[in-house]
Amino acid sequence: MEETGLLNRQQKRPNLELLTARRMVEGLSEVEILEDVKWDPLIKKWVLLCRLSPNFQSNGSVPLSTDWYVHIEDSYPWGMIRFYPAKTDGLKGTFPHQNYNGEGKKEAPWTTGNLCLDTSYSNLRHLGLDSEPFDLQERLVWHFERAINWLMDANEGNLVNPGDPFELPDFNKGLNTIAFCESPETFLQWQDSKKTYGLAELVFFKKEEPYVMVPTKFATVTGEVIYNPAWGAGIPGTGSNSDSVLAGWVLLNDVPIIPPWQAPMTWGELIAVCREQGIALLQWVSKIVPMLRDGKAHIFLVGFPIPERAQENPKQVYWQPIYLPKLSNVKNNLAGFRSIEKYNWYRDTKRIFAQKKPINWLNAENWHQHELFNRGRIDEDTRKSSILQLGAGAVGSMVAELLVRGGQKEITIMDHDLFQAGNIVRHTLTLKEIWKYKVDSLAERLNQVSPHSKINGIRERFSSQTNLSVKPDDYDVILDCTGEDETLFYLALLQFQESKTFLSVSLGFGAKRLFVFYYNGKAFSHEAYMSLMRPWIESEQKETREVEFPREGLGCWHPIFPARSDDVWLMVATAIKSVERAITTKVNKPTLLVYEQQWEGDLFKGVTLVSQGVYDG
Repeated sequence: MEETGLLNRQQKRPNLELLTARRMVEGLSEVEILEDVKWDPLIKKWVLLCRLSPNFQSNGSVPLSTDWYVHIEDSYPWGMIRFYPAKTDGLKGTFPHQNYNGEGKKEAPWTTGNLCLDTSYSNLRHLGLDSEPFDLQERLVWHFERAINWLMDANEGNLVNPGDPFELPDFNKGLNTIAFCESPETFLQWQDSKKTYGLAELVFFKKEEPYVMVPTKFATVTGEVIYNPAWGAGIPGTGSNSDSVLAGWVLLNDVPIIPPWQAPMTWGELIAVCREQGIALLQWVSKIVPMLRDGKAHIFLVGFPIPERAQENPKQVYWQPIYLPKLSNVKNNLAGFRSIEKYNWYRDTKRIFAQKKPINWLNAENWHQHELFNRGRIDEDTRKSSILQLGAGAVGSMVAELLVRGGQKEITIMDHDLFQAGNIVRHTLTLKEIWKYKVDSLAERLNQVSPHSKINGIRERFSSQTNLSVKPDDYDVILDCTGEDETLFYLALLQFQESKTFLSVSLGFGAKRLFVFYYNGKAFSHEAYMSLMRPWIESEQKETREVEFPREGLGCWHPIFPARSDDVWLMVATAIKSVERAITTKVNKPTLLVYEQQWEGDLFKGVTLVSQGVYDG
């Protein structure tokens, strides 16, 4: 097998595109090619060994010349291009915008510290925001020029400038994740507490590997609660919950860094970094570990304040987790030690916290809502509103899902129907939920969509009766998604103490038309709704007079509403814009918006607002 691998390595030759790119690199005066491109069958990439000698006067941290292994994918000019320092005569230490520069695999002649040379907008290349060229003659040269400029900036200490977005050092972590919940508001809470170490309670959000755990409580070693993160209903509880486990935590004064920008990789390095911050780390740890001696592995959280931008004041606590193996748990007194704990701690300092013992860093993520919904969120007024949603059918399930994915935290959903196989076509639920109450399954699903959502399901049909399980007056928004006139009739019989935003979202035949009725007031006007809807209902009746509606099953004939799932999603997504507008603007006059799909033959041209009716009665 080894001979075959060597033979393949000798036989494979770079294509014309790669050879052309390599010739272009030879024109750079700062580059010396030491070994031509060779195919490495182990990593399945082309490898080019070169020496970079930028024109600068070394300040000590960056040598005048450094050797690099450049990895190029076989799909060049597409694919990744990566620069790794050579183990011999390569760059030492870890800098900003560089992966942890460790030894890596013994058989590899390069370290793990590949440079970050991509532009900040490389993931938005399809929008034309990325300046990286993909011409076969230019792309490799562009990366070499970036690497040369990187070395020059590293030499001058200019890899990070004031005001740049703050970036953590690379902790060389695994996939097992601890998801915390921190913000500028909780940062002030930590500052006020002045506590620096203690115990935390963690629960499993996902147990299978790679697992995800979340802290639900931070306290001192004596039990004084400092911070209870505000999670939603989808995060398991604490107390009697068997999944709740203890963890230790320490809060440092600053980001733990070995200059220029390396995270500590051994306990000795972490202890030394803490010493420079005026912290005797092992003294704190010795106060924590007695509560963790239960014969199990544990999580240890290292917290530190971070800014939003480089060289600005910190605004948030960041928790970087460590996996701790089982601590010593000897229970019998031993000669030479005054207490069992002292013996156990002595063993721990030799087995776990010794100078050269590596730290097993885990992955960390901030699941605070401000971080989690950075990719897109609905208006803040909408997110803070409490919503009573009537109906958990196809439209209701989609409306609720889009709201929750936009950051909506509190929705109570009322519905009395069971989920059936025929609902699969358009509903967000699946076959696993058949013959379960829609509202129960929908609430469970939505609480798993966001760690901050608090979705409550009520198995009831909405009516005007006073014995409802919910008090409609307790909500800011009443959102009807039933498509039933009877529900709106009952809603009109209720009187409210405070003004509400009333909304009704319904679809026309085939979901080709969308109706959104809304206004703000202390009572729902069924008269206003019917007055605005009547001409459209008549139009729908005329258009469907000759249509044969589909049926479901072979029992008593009842027509079912025909509409494709993509059409329903399209119209519901359109409706969300109006829902958001209604909540934020609080329009006092009943308003009906009507949207229609626009077609030219078989060419779909979009959705258009065709009517905006206002009731003045």
